[in-house]
Amino acid sequence: MEHALIVMVMSGVEDGSLLKFRPDKTGELHEEQWSLNIGRRDENDVCLRNDTFVSRQHARLHWRDERWWLEDCDSTNGTFLENMDDFFLDRRVKGIVPLDEGQLFRVGRTWLRIQPNE
Repeated sequence: MEHALIVMVMSGVEDGSLLKFRPDKTGELHEEQWSLNIGRRDENDVCLRNDTFVSRQHARLHWRDERWWLEDCDSTNGTFLENMDDFFLDRRVKGIVPLDEGQLFRVGRTWLRIQPNE
């Protein structure tokens, strides 16, 4: 698997930060599936320790079937996708949902975006 991941932090203390990941160095890799954990604990691949609305183990990103998927891990404050139709009403993630590159998603109070691969 050659697919790398770049996540841009779009809000909060780390606004504008680019987080770069490779399957041979970060996360869990099983056959053609790659998973990354998002949460407040230092052990998470995407660690958002400055956002007190983020659970210790909040959400997970999955690469499978040639696309990204987003899963909420029963977090206290939920995981949300940007709603393009109504800016004030974000869509709560239930189960595992497809995530497009460039699409904004929120974990706690932190907005994130998967950057398109160059």
